[in-house]
Amino acid sequence: MILNPDHVTIAVADAGPAIGFFALLGFRKDHVATIDGGVPARYMGMPSMKAQHITLALEGAYHFEIQLLEFDPPPGTDPGAHPTNLRKRGFNHLAFRVDDIEAATAHLVANGVTVLSDEMDYIGRKLRLFEGPEGITVELVQRDD
Repeated sequence: MILNPDHVTIAVADAGPAIGFFALLGFRKDHVATIDGGVPARYMGMPSMKAQHITLALEGAYHFEIQLLEFDPPPGTDPGAHPTNLRKRGFNHLAFRVDDIEAATAHLVANGVTVLSDEMDYIGRKLRLFEGPEGITVELVQRDD
């Protein structure tokens, strides 16, 4: 059975801004690997894939990772819906639990992160959405428990 979340992988055009964004949330660079074909590329269904695979780790009650994939060469522009469009199918958003949503919001805003929503109280928790790297939507959650 499932124990806890392990990781989420995000494809990025430039890993630098993503590393900086997730550092604001307490993630630290843990491991960097170059994928140049081979077993990892075949496993992902892209046998000729070339990319930097950067693991950012959050230590705490359990280990959780953000894994960034920076493709070489970068893929062309995607004409699809913008990632912050929460009505699109597929990936919707990434949520992180925080102790103090007001303090976390202030920290992110002071570092130039775009707020996408007002704070909302919902089912015993406070929620707020932000624009993360590559336009993904990141949510902060403060639970009442």
